[in-house]
Amino acid sequence: MKIAIVVSRFNEKITNNLLEGSLLELEESGYSRNDTEIFYVPGAFEIPGFIKQILNSAQKYDAIVTFGCIIKGETAHFEYISSSVMNALSELSIHKNTKIPIVLGVLTTYNLKQAEDRSDINKKNKGAEVMSAALESI
Repeated sequence: MKIAIVVSRFNEKITNNLLEGSLLELEESGYSRNDTEIFYVPGAFEIPGFIKQILNSAQKYDAIVTFGCIIKGETAHFEYISSSVMNALSELSIHKNTKIPIVLGVLTTYNLKQAEDRSDINKKNKGAEVMSAALESI
């Protein structure tokens, strides 16, 4: 089994916690961190484009997991980026040529505290939930 994990560097503390939670879940499910290949992109907006590159490459994966974090600010940027990323990931996951699950792990929160709570390793980490969904989907 091989899982591609695409991680946004923007809001890096949050996305690194999501990644770590996912890897802990993977190990608790009896798999190894070596069963993953981790790719980093600048921000959440770049995740769908990179997934398209993965899907068009010769490398084969059993699932693709995504981690990003978009936090609402004082402008409409949050709405545009969130909508664009979610729509693009949805399109990629249901495209007729996509035969592997693409699992959504992009947080969209109203503030930093919500993002920190959802990515906390010692609480209910959303990264672990996403990896669990990927394993179930495989």
